[in-house]
Amino acid sequence: MKKCLITGAAGLVGLKLISKLLIDGNYEITALDLKSPKAVKRLNQYKDRINIIYADINDEVIMKALIKEHDYIFHLAGILPQIGEIHPNLTKIIDYQGSIKLIDWIKEINPKAYLFYISTTSLYGKVNEVEKESKVNIKKNDYYSKYKLEVENYLKENLKNYVIYRTPLILEKDNLDCIIYNMPYNMPLEVITNTLVAKALAATLKNLKKLNKKTYILTGGEKYRTTSSEIFINVLKIKGISGKYLLRYFGEKNFYGHYYNDNTLNEILDFQKGDIDEVYASYEKEKLFRRFINRFFAYFIIRKLKK
Repeated sequence: MKKCLITGAAGLVGLKLISKLLIDGNYEITALDLKSPKAVKRLNQYKDRINIIYADINDEVIMKALIKEHDYIFHLAGILPQIGEIHPNLTKIIDYQGSIKLIDWIKEINPKAYLFYISTTSLYGKVNEVEKESKVNIKKNDYYSKYKLEVENYLKENLKNYVIYRTPLILEKDNLDCIIYNMPYNMPLEVITNTLVAKALAATLKNLKKLNKKTYILTGGEKYRTTSSEIFINVLKIKGISGKYLLRYFGEKNFYGHYYNDNTLNEILDFQKGDIDEVYASYEKEKLFRRFINRFFAYFIIRKLKK
């Protein structure tokens, strides 16, 4: 039975990936994440079916031991873009240095292992559409994208087995407050859900000969095309006004979205299912009173946004 290590396993993508791999039934799974009440609560549902390790990805002793014993490593650990803009040093420590160490340890301990790395489409910068050969165009202060690209390049130089997936905004019903991402208003946006990302990652294991040593755009496809303003308005309708919505005005607007005209990956993995409206429809309703108060204030903002 092949062994899979998932870093950042308590995240929304990690949890879905665990579920997908368990359904397949051909993998022994180790979930790695920092210990917190939320992480413990989320991973406990799988405690009798997977190995759970609570540790820092920078812990050399633990990471080397794990890398030695695992065939496939899904590197999902990292911080969100909006946090990276507020704390660039934290981005460097977690997203960059943590990833570089992981690559070095794989090269040293288990060079035959496969590393699956989640990068970002934001590194294409401010353009409406992205083709297969689109150039990287990172804004000066976009530390999140800068470090993602540096890890990509280091990975390519040092590992024999890897797949790099550049994802756009990952939208999910339990994380619709993604509007705090620093996105310009009324920007073309093609998104993906955590369910689709996990489905693609799981399918990758069965298509390694086709995908190895390549970089792909991992996105939801035409049925997940929208604009940043439409997402803002839909989230306001669902959740009402919140502090998270207001926070987006304090960050630089440098998390760029695009439409993507490369369907190569879906032709291989066949993972693009559903549409963006299903995400909104599946959202669990807030408590009645809170929803009424929040939507009352959101109504006036929505009117202003639609003008």
